[in-house]
Amino acid sequence: MRTSRVLLGALLALAVVGGAQPAHAAKKPIVVWVDSSMRAATKTLFAAGINGREVRVRARDMSSVAEQLRTVDPAEAPDIILIDNTQTAALAAATLIEPLTIPTQTTRGFVPAAIDGFRYGFGNYGIPMQRSNLALITNADLVPVAPETFAQLSRAALQLKDDGRITVPFALAQGEKGNAETTYPLFSGLGGFAFGTNAAGSLDPTKVGIDNKLFRGHSQRIDSWKESGLLDSAVTAERARETFIAGQSPFWLAGPEDIPTLRAVSFRYRVTALPPIVKRLAPAPLLRSWGFAVTPFARQHRVLPAAIALVTRVAASAEGQAAFAAASTRIGLPANIAAASRVADRLLVAFGAAGSAAVAYPNIPQWLEARAALGEAWRDSTRGEGATPAAESFAVAQKRVRAVGG
Repeated sequence: MRTSRVLLGALLALAVVGGAQPAHAAKKPIVVWVDSSMRAATKTLFAAGINGREVRVRARDMSSVAEQLRTVDPAEAPDIILIDNTQTAALAAATLIEPLTIPTQTTRGFVPAAIDGFRYGFGNYGIPMQRSNLALITNADLVPVAPETFAQLSRAALQLKDDGRITVPFALAQGEKGNAETTYPLFSGLGGFAFGTNAAGSLDPTKVGIDNKLFRGHSQRIDSWKESGLLDSAVTAERARETFIAGQSPFWLAGPEDIPTLRAVSFRYRVTALPPIVKRLAPAPLLRSWGFAVTPFARQHRVLPAAIALVTRVAASAEGQAAFAAASTRIGLPANIAAASRVADRLLVAFGAAGSAAVAYPNIPQWLEARAALGEAWRDSTRGEGATPAAESFAVAQKRVRAVGG
């Protein structure tokens, strides 16, 4: 309770921008759109309003927010929206969100990959609130000593399979269409990347790295993983979870949303980063983030300075991030480093530590094609009978994505 009062007091102080206002000056409220599940957390964050302005939080289907912003009556339109970072590029390209001037001192307080998730072109378009990445979960009863390399992991897993102690050597979810997200740590650990960046640090769709030279030099390892039985594209997300929980898989790549599942298992386990596959190449999972962006309607409603202050000052503050995360229904660490350091949940902190090398979840439209192409390349290379050599699968994926990126 005392912590809540301290956070609320700090947020009230942050919300005073420009001093006290005359009591008679009724000001237009700022409207925020969020998914219904995030309404309570957002109301907590913006409870104090800002500079005498009330903040009204409305629940909407945020998966279709772009279409809603195009068709909404301007009088009912939002000034601020809470979005997944993967929506950034489409919204920014359509001028449905505003570029933000974020002080360097503020951005330095965030996990860089979380900030990168809201970068488009030469601008920043949002403040990330929470972040999520995959981590390696190891059954410590089956594997008492943590493997220092992926080769050690592979040997331990296959030996357990040979001994008849487990059924799935590595619970890596793929399935019928493949899965670019779960396989990305292995992909990056072999030297692969989806897209390079431009001078501003934003993703460049013309710089496709799916089948770059470094990756090609190591891609034959995928073939060996398939031949040994370490990887099998038939393993779905459900099967990966079930086999690990049942003690039938020693290794599982999972996200913080699986924390409730992990708390219920009966064996000891570790949460770590995936060990290196190639020397001096850190396997990098994708970092997904959710944050607030300001719409052009804030300008029409003449609340733009206040809306920007809410996002870049109140929402970006360590106090705001901590309060939001504490009330959030989403399981993920605050994007703000100071706020994350205050989190008492050791399991959630372990997931964050496992993502120290994470890269921003691609926020450009071309990622849709790249995601499908990558997932299918992994599926085709690690399926059972009739698998396609990795060199061929990923070359096809590279060409496919280049054609889309121009």
